Amino acid sequence: MSEIKKNYCFVGSYTGFEPGQLSWVGSQQSGVGILSFEFNDSTGSLTPINKVEQDSPTWLEVHPNGRFLVATHELSAHTGAQVGEGYVTSYEIQSNGYLKKLCTQSTGGRGNTCATFDRTGHFLLVTRYWEGGVSVLPFNSNTGMIGEVTARPDYSGSGPIPIRQTMSHPHGVHGDPLTNLVYTMDLGSDKIHQHVLDVELGTLASIEEVHLPGGSGPRGINFHPTLRVAYVNCELNGTTVVCSIDNKKGLMPFQTVNCYPGGFHGQDNPENLGKANFWGAEGCLSKNGTYYYYICRIHQSIAVYKVDSDDGKLTFSSRCSLAAKSNARNLTLDTSGNYLLVASQDANLVECFRINLRTGALELVKKQHAPCPADVAVI
Repeated sequence: MSEIKKNYCFVGSYTGFEPGQLSWVGSQQSGVGILSFEFNDSTGSLTPINKVEQDSPTWLEVHPNGRFLVATHELSAHTGAQVGEGYVTSYEIQSNGYLKKLCTQSTGGRGNTCATFDRTGHFLLVTRYWEGGVSVLPFNSNTGMIGEVTARPDYSGSGPIPIRQTMSHPHGVHGDPLTNLVYTMDLGSDKIHQHVLDVELGTLASIEEVHLPGGSGPRGINFHPTLRVAYVNCELNGTTVVCSIDNKKGLMPFQTVNCYPGGFHGQDNPENLGKANFWGAEGCLSKNGTYYYYICRIHQSIAVYKVDSDDGKLTFSSRCSLAAKSNARNLTLDTSGNYLLVASQDANLVECFRINLRTGALELVKKQHAPCPADVAVI
């Protein structure tokens, strides 16, 4: 494969649903698999290149070597998927921005809402949201091929919000950037399950769980680039929990910030498809770790926080509006760190914001139509 010189953006989407079939998707327009765009890092514009048909690729992850893209298939009973049915697919990223399919591998379960690589790049970590567990699969960083599941722990527990927390629902799973620790954010039980990954066998050994306040709904995690600090974005109570990281014990929470405006109530808002008091989505750190961004669905905004350079604590800095009825699902930086791209799912848009590197504030520069976008990956 020739060297990739241009910047490309890949947009995954919810596909194959009828309007109203997925209760958490307000868009009336089904997605079209994975869209490829050329990304202009001078203007923030996106130029369509190609599309790849795939069932609900709602999480896209670029391998650390930049050669491969892995996409989840977020299947559920809502569209007829059976218990134990779930997949991830790998693609080779071509020099022209096209994707060449390499393989599809079973994950052993539905609701693959997240797929990430461990720090070695040799294992793929995948959630099984609807069945309450995660799976580990070997990944060949030379060929892009995905092996069969080597570990698939199941979790138990519940939380105080009946419509969302009747059982374990792992939403995000990520490997520690410096150790073999693996963290699973369990939205259903308000826990962060912690494991040690055996990087030879691909097995997981459990260590002590982290318990968050009832109704938090932990969803994902971001790691500071220089401090041993992590930021856990919680969906159901609209907060971010800041944690120090111990190389053996894992996460230790020390600050919680409310990301929605004071006095905002989302419970009865018709755009609250998340069915809890709040409906937060993903978070993201700026490239140098000086600012943190959190999606506030229902309020249709991004909260911006200044990150303390000594201890990583968050201080509110500003807020940026998203498109009407956005209910954005994911956000990511471009490779330069100058832009933040947002998958505004229910508005059928990718919104591109320029980051003020001095203040962290966001300025909308481009909107690109993309049916029911769920995630954005940039190389």
